[in-house]
Amino acid sequence: MEWELKKKSINSEKESLNTAAVDFNNDLQQKLIEGKKESKNFWGIVLKTLVSFSLLFYLGSKLNWQKFFSYCQSIDLLFLGFAFLFCALQTILSSLRWKLLLFALNIPIRGWTAFELAMIGKFFNAALPGGTSGDFVRIYYAMELFPRNKTAVSVSILFDRLIEGVVLLVLGSSFGLLFYRQLNDQPFLQKAVFFLLGLTLLTLLFLATLPMLLKFGIKLSQRYLGKWKRVEQVLTDIVHVLDVFKYCYGRILAACILSIGVHLSAILMFVFVSASLHMHLPLWLLAVVMVEITLIVSLPISISGLGVREGAVVLLFGSYGINPELALGFSLLSFSVGILWSLIGGLFFLTWKKNKKNSVSLPT
Repeated sequence: MEWELKKKSINSEKESLNTAAVDFNNDLQQKLIEGKKESKNFWGIVLKTLVSFSLLFYLGSKLNWQKFFSYCQSIDLLFLGFAFLFCALQTILSSLRWKLLLFALNIPIRGWTAFELAMIGKFFNAALPGGTSGDFVRIYYAMELFPRNKTAVSVSILFDRLIEGVVLLVLGSSFGLLFYRQLNDQPFLQKAVFFLLGLTLLTLLFLATLPMLLKFGIKLSQRYLGKWKRVEQVLTDIVHVLDVFKYCYGRILAACILSIGVHLSAILMFVFVSASLHMHLPLWLLAVVMVEITLIVSLPISISGLGVREGAVVLLFGSYGINPELALGFSLLSFSVGILWSLIGGLFFLTWKKNKKNSVSLPT
């Protein structure tokens, strides 16, 4: 009897030791994975910083700095102030668009709260690599705000950006095609217009086939990912949200109209930035440049698009006959206006936690 009790005690100790060893291995593996992710993120930021400063250094080595500073000294601050106002108008209209999409999903939110989250997104778009990083931060806070509708609010933000992107491509392609004859002496700009047109068609094709692709993904998850039911549930929720949007024609049309307002505000911001530098550029050229810059900055290959944006502007304006000093001044001034508005978003981020409890509007 005593021997059996000792045997059971030894077996129990072995099981506890094995459990502890398994837990230790799991913890160790988790820490290694987290360490690899942190190391990857660190080196990713280092690489993006090198890309930004390498491109800026290269552009700077080609400039006549005396001419560049003479342009900077002649900046008209009144026009620059108007550019800042239109930069602010973009955020106001985009927050109204997102509120409209949430309303279609029966998720009530105050207009001020939608604006706060839009400003927080702006701040992190400037603070993090790429031009869309702030959207993921906005998704995080939106899910925290609506814990029962995490998938719906996440999809609404992504769909909001998708509408903005599609309207952006359509506007840029339309302006480019309407004034294509004026580009006979600018082959680079002609190629840019064709690139925009091709990208627009591919995006519209993707949008048309998106529900079918998601349903196909659900079938694949049922067949091969049976253990991870969460994947199937998320895909099903996304399809449901898109089905709701599909039958809200009026609200989607209104969201597209607001997107047109967002992009026209961006174009007018560029108009006033160019006016502050005493540049006389046609509206259609600024529209095409705005689209190209927005697309390039959204790529997570540099810090806030620095260097990549400036190189693109110098190339696009250079093909139209604008000297690189003036083109670089236009790019840096546009970036400064945007970054100043984004830094104001940092104040919204700092006060967000205090105001979160009063953010959701009560259903009427």
